[in-house]
Amino acid sequence: MIYIGIDISSKSFMVHAINEKKKVVFSEEIKPTRGGLKEMIERLGKQTKLVTFEAGNQLKWVALTLLKIPGVHVHVVHPNEIKWINQSSAKTDKIDAKKLAHLARGDMLPRKVHIVEGEARELRELISARHTLQSKRVALINAIRGMLKQEGYKLPEKFFQNTNWREQLDRMRVGKTQKIILTGYMESIESLMLSEAQLTQAIIKFENKEIELLESIPGIGQLASRVIIGAVDEITRFDSKKCLAKYGALTPRIYQSGNVTRLGRISRDGRHEIRRVLLQCAHAVARTKSYEARPLRDFFDRIKKRRGKKIAVVALARKLLTLVYGVLKSKKAYDPEILMGSTS
Repeated sequence: MIYIGIDISSKSFMVHAINEKKKVVFSEEIKPTRGGLKEMIERLGKQTKLVTFEAGNQLKWVALTLLKIPGVHVHVVHPNEIKWINQSSAKTDKIDAKKLAHLARGDMLPRKVHIVEGEARELRELISARHTLQSKRVALINAIRGMLKQEGYKLPEKFFQNTNWREQLDRMRVGKTQKIILTGYMESIESLMLSEAQLTQAIIKFENKEIELLESIPGIGQLASRVIIGAVDEITRFDSKKCLAKYGALTPRIYQSGNVTRLGRISRDGRHEIRRVLLQCAHAVARTKSYEARPLRDFFDRIKKRRGKKIAVVALARKLLTLVYGVLKSKKAYDPEILMGSTS
């Protein structure tokens, strides 16, 4: 077995490889291309290889290239799990690659990042692109609000949800320069909205049994179900609902010292899109009066009385995520009777 650590950058990849006896068999920079990776693997011979590197914006093509090579195994690590490498006083690309190789040889690598392929990968990329467009649209909306506030106008909170928002802005009396800026912003917002709608339609076209199961849960609609499926991919890779809750950034931080254990704020380590969409679903469920949503709404009301609305919403979001785990694991649709303790 050969253990390979790679420090990835845009200009080059630093590779450090050792064998089972800790002997260095390769230590040099290679081209950051598919050809460079394949040539490096060929130079290391026919022995089985374990390649490890940090997750980053080049994860997809690097991992998929290596996985197609016979005898190569890939272990991608999350940057948060090896912060001590990034915070080290002696930090170079060569040292980082060397540390990864020795961690691999010692079987001390942190949790493995799941590499998503197929439909789930396509969903992730579409959802990520849609979120990017949303962020830019919101930034432009905030820019308009800020500019108009300087002109003496304060827009209502849901102003941009009105169908005639552009006509209302056109009627506002502002200076010539501000008018030019405002027109440019409005045209950009409309263009972004159109692109968002196109991506949303592409996302909604995805259909499978798992999506149907999730849509049986109150509050989880067409878009939310696909966001969750794209992030979760295979439910079997989670040992329990607690593992899924942690993955969805909906578990509290734990502070422990001696015999004292204290729970802190909700950790944000995990898939932010799961947290974001389930918080929206929780708000929807809290307002829903249907029979199917009744046990969830009762749960929300109990938490709200004791801890307040904000904490209750987060608790309900986590509850929804445990239901996601349950329906995907059992392959059975949501049943409110189970939550209400009914045997019927």
